[in-house]
Amino acid sequence: MRPKLWKLLSALGILAFGSAILLLSASSAIPAAKASESGGDAWRGDELHGVWNVTVNLTNCQTGATMGPPFSSLLTFASGGTMAEATANPAFGVGQRGDGQGFWFRTGRRSYQAKSVALIAYTTPANLPASPGFNAGSQTITQEITFNDDADTLDAKASIQFADTTGTVYRSGCATARGERFK
Repeated sequence: MRPKLWKLLSALGILAFGSAILLLSASSAIPAAKASESGGDAWRGDELHGVWNVTVNLTNCQTGATMGPPFSSLLTFASGGTMAEATANPAFGVGQRGDGQGFWFRTGRRSYQAKSVALIAYTTPANLPASPGFNAGSQTITQEITFNDDADTLDAKASIQFADTTGTVYRSGCATARGERFK
């Protein structure tokens, strides 16, 4: 084999070996990064990533007074800025409201904003005091989220809009929530 060709092949072999070592070391770092996103030891303390058990209280938008009993929701915040949510709000009929999908972003050191939308599959009449009734269409929730003194508890204030299938908003509301990181 010619000396120049041999040197070139040797250099390519060293480059390939170095690339393989780099790939192996990077792949071994992935579990640590995932652990930090999900609340592991390396977690920074102000990240929203992960799954949250949330207790929601509907409130009067003007006075802040609680309206009705609290209910549970699950919120999942992905590292790419997307989110998913599910609720157990008893005001909705069985299968009436789908799970919500949306996005989130940081607004400060320990504060975030999130916005999600869920489809409402069918219309139900009012059945007070259990349910105000809902039109087929959508529910949009905009939240301001802040962390408390610890990394595993958050508080949120939300504005809620209900729109029919034409996009016309027919009801608005407010809520507060307290969330605990799912572990």
